Amino acid sequence: MTSPVRPRRVDVDSKTLRQRFNTPVLIAGALGLMALLLWLATGIYTVNPGEQGVLRRFGKMVGERGPGLRYHLPYPVERVDIVDVEAVRRIEVGFRVDPTYRIVPLESLMLTHDQNIVDVHAIVQYRIKSPGDYLFRVVDPQRALHDSTEVSLRSVIGRTTIEDVLTIGRAEIEAQAIEFLQTLLDTYRTGLTITELKLQVVDPPEAVKDAFHEVVRAREDRERLINQARGYQE
Repeated sequence: MTSPVRPRRVDVDSKTLRQRFNTPVLIAGALGLMALLLWLATGIYTVNPGEQGVLRRFGKMVGERGPGLRYHLPYPVERVDIVDVEAVRRIEVGFRVDPTYRIVPLESLMLTHDQNIVDVHAIVQYRIKSPGDYLFRVVDPQRALHDSTEVSLRSVIGRTTIEDVLTIGRAEIEAQAIEFLQTLLDTYRTGLTITELKLQVVDPPEAVKDAFHEVVRAREDRERLINQARGYQE
């Protein structure tokens, strides 16, 4: 009599079974690790010569970083703003050149000490000396610089007679205006330093320019005649 057939028992190696069930977990883990490494790698950055990096942590400035290969915790924990601190920038007061040359009378017309009006066009060149202050202390550093320049020029010209403004006083006006302007910028902590302030135009207003030049010529003629008379007396 034939014995009944018993089901064959298949022995599954426990190691093979664990590998089979853990393969998706391993793949997911590897992908997660790769994603983490890539995220961490986004914190690598370079600050070039002539630049400064401003480090923020959760939006708050925590320090400045000089040139070199640097690292910060990836976004959104930290981020870096790179600022060129060697570039010389410029603004115009009393006129604009972009896109075409035009006069801005509200800025250019200024009152002298002897209550005369002069038309002043100036150029200011500046650099960023403190990136942290430049980015976070003042809402609009460009506007602050422009307004402070206008205030400085009006203050200095307001202490100067029109004759000195139009003749011998230009260099002195520039020197005093730079000193006054830098004091204002430092007081407001704009992070800016002035490299040059240059008066491009200092003239009577267009409407009275011809009449003013007539007065100047008459004064020069009078002084010339006086000098000639003194020469004859000698």
